[in-house]
Amino acid sequence: MSEQVPQSVTVECAECGEETLHRTLKGRYSGKKRLEMVLKCAKCGKVRNHVLTAIGLVQLKLVISRGDISERTTVQLPADWGLKVGDEFMHEDERLQVKAIEVGGVKVNSAATPDIQALWTISFNTVHVKVSVNRHGRTRSLDIETDPEDEFIVGSEIDIDDTPVYIHSIKLKDKTIRRGSASSRDIVRIYCTDAREPREKSERE
Repeated sequence: MSEQVPQSVTVECAECGEETLHRTLKGRYSGKKRLEMVLKCAKCGKVRNHVLTAIGLVQLKLVISRGDISERTTVQLPADWGLKVGDEFMHEDERLQVKAIEVGGVKVNSAATPDIQALWTISFNTVHVKVSVNRHGRTRSLDIETDPEDEFIVGSEIDIDDTPVYIHSIKLKDKTIRRGSASSRDIVRIYCTDAREPREKSERE
């Protein structure tokens, strides 16, 4: 089994002056216990080099869901990791998101890897984002497939089914934004107007 590189880690950020979530840009093992990483702070965007020292590996049962198909396999993870539902990690060349954790025959929200009996995950290489497109007062809904890290910017134009559309708002899990941007992983729905329709009229509608 190959060692796993975490998709994100929580470490202290010198720029923010506190522990923050960092996305893994690059990561490789130097020896069995030294993990050399390039991290980007999710709060301030600062990129830095970081080294983690793993304390051994533990083997877990792993279930990977890809749509309607599930694969049962095993995975080796660092023994000093803690995982919670919603966390992500790389397994071989596939990004996985944790959906359920089993400890002692019971589903829990988080656990240290030595205590975990099985992990249920979904393939997270791509995500489906819901999009609503308004044209002449009629709204059409559809899904688009994107990378979880793809950014969508309010006020920008994108192509949907070869049609240019203008993003006027983005619904997140806890709010709707009408300026700024958001990553696909955080988006519930993107609201757009056909860019061929006069923008002033569509915004009044």
